[in-house]
Amino acid sequence: MTIQNIVEAEAALLPHVPLVAQLDGKDTTLERIRPLMELLGNPQDRLRVIHIAGTSGKTSTAYYMSAMLTAAGQTTGLTVSPHVDSVKERVQINGQPLDELTFCKELGDFLDIVKTAERQPSYFELLYAFAIWIFDKYKVDYAVVETGVGGLYDATNMVTRTDKICVITDIGFDHTHLLGKNLTDITTQKAGIIHDGNHVFMFEQTEEIMIVINQAAKAHKAFVHVISKDMEQQAQRDDSVVMPDYQRHNWLLAKQVYEYLQNRDELQSLTSEVLHQTQKLQIPARMDTRRINDKTLIMDGAHNVQKMTAFVSSFRQLYPNIRPTILIALKDDKEYEALIPIWVTLAAQIITTTFNTTQDLPIKSMDSEILADALRSGGANDVRSIADQDKALAALLASNNQTLIITGSFYLLSQLRSSDLLNSDGFKQ
Repeated sequence: MTIQNIVEAEAALLPHVPLVAQLDGKDTTLERIRPLMELLGNPQDRLRVIHIAGTSGKTSTAYYMSAMLTAAGQTTGLTVSPHVDSVKERVQINGQPLDELTFCKELGDFLDIVKTAERQPSYFELLYAFAIWIFDKYKVDYAVVETGVGGLYDATNMVTRTDKICVITDIGFDHTHLLGKNLTDITTQKAGIIHDGNHVFMFEQTEEIMIVINQAAKAHKAFVHVISKDMEQQAQRDDSVVMPDYQRHNWLLAKQVYEYLQNRDELQSLTSEVLHQTQKLQIPARMDTRRINDKTLIMDGAHNVQKMTAFVSSFRQLYPNIRPTILIALKDDKEYEALIPIWVTLAAQIITTTFNTTQDLPIKSMDSEILADALRSGGANDVRSIADQDKALAALLASNNQTLIITGSFYLLSQLRSSDLLNSDGFKQ
């Protein structure tokens, strides 16, 4: 298949989007992905993988992990989900997405193979398989892989080598309709990435979570490396780590993994200067701060209680006495009630909106008026519902407030980040 540009690439991927609706978070995914990986020659079996699961912090930890390995001179593949600005973000080498020409050519060749598969993969499965296929083809030294949802039945869990590194970020409530209604069930899904002989890295979490992780590790004769709260607090007192709280948390986890790999694989030691450079990495739509004329705009895809609580803590660290105006949209299936008091306490003004969907996208935006009513019932005094996202963005930028936030669904952030209103002559990054 010949694909000449990214528009054609997205069109070629579109038929795989509706297949997402067929997945229920159970073993359907592995049943679909296994024959595809076999068709590709099981490239995942030839890669040294850092596999990252959890509720919050997966993408940031993955980016920091990739940055440290790249800084050490290792050719490093990175695949994350979802992407924010471009589908090319899902296939990165040494911290950079493939250039458009290479991405399109390789995707065309890949789809020629995929079309011979007995069962066609979903959008996520296809792009994950494409990333792994590319990493194997380009002979990367390490592949950093972020799970989609959960872990046990996630398409990424085809990686079972004993030298795989498992990273478990903070676990909380999200995707409960797929993963379970309690932390034990959710953690069981996340811990599913642990295979025989793996080394597992994580921060100390609640007893309920740690019991499940330790049981999974024992069953697979895996080794758990826990960063205690005391260890984290000591590291946070290091003045050389100048980052928002929750990004520092993710960076420290990646650094712990790198130090293990440095010893195991005889990688080079990273200087303080190099480590400091990795701290400056701007991760798309994570505490992404920009200037628009005289206003400060912060974009962050915090869409569950755990993510939003961490974001607000970091926001307060940087802007201790500010009550911003915030623009929000959520997926229709998002459990939003627990977010209401956080937003009410944070914001002086709130604008609710929707993100754009098509009939091919099996995801629906929450009605902006329903969300606005919930905020009013929760105690918010200044709430507006503007369903059209472009008009909502214009209203946000016209606010008298000097500090603005766009948050909630990554679909909203992805669509607004390409808006002319944020990319005009008055825009400064």
